[in-house]
This record gives sequence, C-alpha cells and structure tokens, in this order.
Amino acid sequence: MSTVELLAWLPGHGHIDWGSVPDWFGGLGTVGTLLFGVLSLRREIRSRRREDRAARARQARLVSTSARIEGGGVLRVRVTNDSDGPVFDLTATPRVRTADSADEVAVGVSALTGPVDRLNGRDQGELFVTVDRSVDLTGYASAAVELCFTDQQGNRWRRRGGTEPELDLGVEPSRRRLRLPWRRG
Repeated sequence: MSTVELLAWLPGHGHIDWGSVPDWFGGLGTVGTLLFGVLSLRREIRSRRREDRAARARQARLVSTSARIEGGGVLRVRVTNDSDGPVFDLTATPRVRTADSADEVAVGVSALTGPVDRLNGRDQGELFVTVDRSVDLTGYASAAVELCFTDQQGNRWRRRGGTEPELDLGVEPSRRRLRLPWRRG
C-alpha cells in the first residue's frame, strides 16, 4: 500500500482532528489528578503499614535483656518485661565476642533454666543458660543474648541486645530444591 492510497483511505483525506488547546489542558489535568491520587494513596498505605508495625512491636520493645558471664559455662541473663502483658516461651541464644574481634559467635546451649514458659508484665526474671562443655566463657570479653519470645497477641519476636525487635519467622528455608517424585533431575 502506497502513501497516497493510505491517505485516501483515512477519513477526511488525511485530516486528523487534534482537538483544541482547552481539550488538551483538560486531558492533561485529568491525567495529573489521577497521578496525584495514586501517589497520595500509596503514601497513605505506607503510613498505615508503618503504624501497624509499630503498634504490633510496642510490647516487644518493652522486653529487654542483660547478660553476665558467671564462671566458665554459665551465663546469667536478666530479662525485664516492662509491658503490661505477659510474654511466653522464652528462649535465649548466647552470643560471645572476643576482645580483639567485633564479630559475635553463637554458642550452643545445653540447658536453660528460669521462667521460660511465662514472664508476667512489670516483672523481671533470671534465666541461667548453661553452654556446651566445649566452650569456656571466661576467655571472651563480652556476652550478649538473642532472646526469642511470644507476646500476648501471639507474635513471635527475636531481639538481640538493645536492637529493635524483629518478627521471628522461624528457620530460614534451605536453598535445596524440592525433589518431586514425578520430576527427573
């Protein structure tokens, strides 16, 4: 098809009505208004999500720990619950650091005693963490504890030292591919 035939085929012999300047301004105004509405909605959704996360973590922020090395294999952990509600299912994983290194090393736990099932609000308890026999804690400069607990809403939290609490989503999935019986390879 040649250009002449194409122009003959178009209605009005190639005359395209582009509209008037007010029509263009009206169209651009509509697009701008829609864009402004979408961006405002996104900002409001982000703000609400941030408020929901802060409200969910309110009790978890009020649970704190301090750790002290007692002897070669025992770590004394003071857990303070300054919130109004109880926390449940406390677990503690000790993390130790040498004087010349900034890296913390997780230490295996052989026994955990203390109020591990429930710690009431406005209360403090002491956990005694007995580490594996292969580790001597006296050689380390400091010790911190990664505390995991469940708040009264049923959310599982993990908190290390004075850091912000994080939702504990369980064990990270392995990178291994799932082997399905009907799939080869």
